Amino acid sequence: MALVDTSCGAIVFCSSSGHCQLDCSYCIVNPVIKRNPSLTYEDLDFFMRAVGTSVFFIFSGKGDFFAGYSKKERLLGRLLERDVEVALDVNGLLLHEYPELPEAARRKVRHVNLTMHYEQLRRKNARELWAGNARTLVGLHEGLLNLNTILSPLERGTWEESLAFFEREVFGPTGRKLVLVTDCDRPFSDDERAEHDRLRERFAPMIESSYSADFAGAFAGREAVLCPAGQSYFRIWNDGRVEGCPWVGELGGLGNLKERRFEPRPAPFRCTTPRFCDCYDILQLGRMGFEEPAVDAPAAGPLDAVGGPGSPRA
Repeated sequence: MALVDTSCGAIVFCSSSGHCQLDCSYCIVNPVIKRNPSLTYEDLDFFMRAVGTSVFFIFSGKGDFFAGYSKKERLLGRLLERDVEVALDVNGLLLHEYPELPEAARRKVRHVNLTMHYEQLRRKNARELWAGNARTLVGLHEGLLNLNTILSPLERGTWEESLAFFEREVFGPTGRKLVLVTDCDRPFSDDERAEHDRLRERFAPMIESSYSADFAGAFAGREAVLCPAGQSYFRIWNDGRVEGCPWVGELGGLGNLKERRFEPRPAPFRCTTPRFCDCYDILQLGRMGFEEPAVDAPAAGPLDAVGGPGSPRA
């Protein structure tokens, strides 16, 4: 997901939903979650009151945001009435109240990442539904919508069919282009790379770019970072658990929203392993501090808040 600058005090990567309608072969969540708990408005209200500042919610991760609640709950609409900004990562099967949101509320949605999981859409007879929802989102957004599809070796047999479908149903009517995302867990063989390149050339007018995750690359040559994880950046899971960082053990266990517990860290964390997706998200948003080596003195240099380029997410 290509994140945008935000002035919000707290940044939350929130896996709010315990539900997903799809069973993608390349899903990094195993097993795919179907009937697990989801966060409620009351859970998020507790967090917003406890953190005491404006919040940028990045709704992504386990499950699909809209699948975690019913339309009548108005979870998104109620959140957007608060001092928040939102980024959404969705599979496009449900939009709930989103198209009916007031213009002022929709302006608080800073980014939408929409993924076409074509094989699952085909198997579940949901291609037309997805295409209609994609066209709706294109109509509601200018530069804040990212459309992408995952090219996984596990589903190579439908790569060309999926791109032809997108060309016909979305690019043709709207002119919106597609990002090709490489399966992050399964490197291409030489033959698969050649197929990728052939399709990239065939569908060139509708391909915005190809993307392969390299979260560590942005930190090459850095001795250490001073990270806000646990202080002003948090991971919140669908069962209520709050962590500063899921990759560093000592930054876990900050509370549980469903138990109404929350204990943030008082200061940034000095980390020497910045190579994960959370690290990259913090970097994109300009919140990562770099500890620079001194030139003529043993003390570390001043901190610089540095932003980075965007990256689509599946």
